[in-house]
Formats: sequence, C-alpha cells, structure tokens
Amino acid sequence: MRRNEMALFLLLEVIAVVLAAVVFKLIESRLLAGMIAGAYFVNSGLYMLWRIVQWPNRWQSFTLYPLLVHVFLISIPLVVVRATHLNTPFENLEIWGIPGPVFHKASTTIFALVVLATIGDLSRSRKKPAAK
Repeated sequence: MRRNEMALFLLLEVIAVVLAAVVFKLIESRLLAGMIAGAYFVNSGLYMLWRIVQWPNRWQSFTLYPLLVHVFLISIPLVVVRATHLNTPFENLEIWGIPGPVFHKASTTIFALVVLATIGDLSRSRKKPAAK
C-alpha cells in the first residue's frame, strides 16, 4: 500500500462525511439527499476497493475488510432498497430485515471502522521497513 493512496482514501472518507452532512442540511428532500450521499458512498467505496485489489499486499490492508462490508453489505443494499421504495418513509424500510434507522446507525459504525482502518494503514505506510 502506498502512503499517497492511503491519504487519498482518508480524504475521500472525510469528504463522504462532510457531503452527507451538507446535502442533508441544504436539500429539503431527504430522499434526494440520501440518494446523493448514498451514490457518493457507493462510488468512492468501489473506487477504493478497485485500487486496493491492485496491490500485491492487498490482504494485509486493514482497510480492505471493513470496506468490503461497508460497500457490499451496507451502502449498495441501502441505496437499492431506498431506490426501489421511493414512496416509503425511511423509518418504515427494512434492509436485511433490519429497520432503516437501526441499519443506518450500524452503517455509521461500520464506516467509522473503515476510517479507523484507513488511519491504521496510513500509519503503517509511513513507517520505513527495518534495514537488513
């Protein structure tokens, strides 16, 4: 893993948090705000996964594992369920049998793990290997 990519990943994650806060503040339609934020989470997550799978040491990345969960078990299912139930209030939705608000709270926790893992990988990438 390269330090500049890990720094980019952390930036993308910070942008995700800021973007979500801003769109929900500025856009009156919670559905539209959610779709914009969700699209960013899916696309940035897929981009990071695409980059990680190209690394020779990808399985050693802390970021890979929670990111896989966040993209494929959280973000994509949430966006798909929301997009296929446009007239249903979010509070009445279920994703994987979990009520929407509870699922969203869990997604926040998983995303926090992604950020922590990225910080861990960034920290490891800054350390120089021991001289032989």
